[in-house]
Amino acid sequence: MTANRLTCASVVLAAGLLAGCVTPSTPDPNAEVPYCHKTNKGRVIACTKAPVPSLNADAQAKQFAPDPNALTLYVVRRNWGDGRNFVKVQADNGPVIDTLPDTMVRIKLRPGAHTILFEFEGGRQSKAVEGQAGDVRFVRIDGMVWSWKSTYEWADEAEGKIRERALKARLVGDVVVW
Repeated sequence: MTANRLTCASVVLAAGLLAGCVTPSTPDPNAEVPYCHKTNKGRVIACTKAPVPSLNADAQAKQFAPDPNALTLYVVRRNWGDGRNFVKVQADNGPVIDTLPDTMVRIKLRPGAHTILFEFEGGRQSKAVEGQAGDVRFVRIDGMVWSWKSTYEWADEAEGKIRERALKARLVGDVVVW
């Protein structure tokens, strides 16, 4: 009996030690790595090719602090029916940023009027955004994916609601367009 108990205790101890080895390490909050969008069951369905801002930058962006020298714009893509498609976002003639579902882009612009556009499968939609230095604005891309068709359009939603969605989105682009 003692040998059986010793064997059993050894197996339990070894299993406990091995379980510690397979526990994933916590991500480095300063690392800029590609972002992967996952299903609600944790399965990865799409990843960005380029690194995205760090988790620390994401947390800082979600403070929605105004920049006294710029118009700060958040482009949010968060909708229950969105899929794995990449949608490209651009302000004026600035850099193009690939977005995935449940992501957002922060763009700092000169005060004044600007054109924000997104592109999906060759189609483009633009939206005029205007503001002064210190203003913070929110716009949202509404995506709906069906097995036969995917559609994207600018959502007609109050900025307060979009801000709430932004809190649950991941920052994948942080650019300054002057």
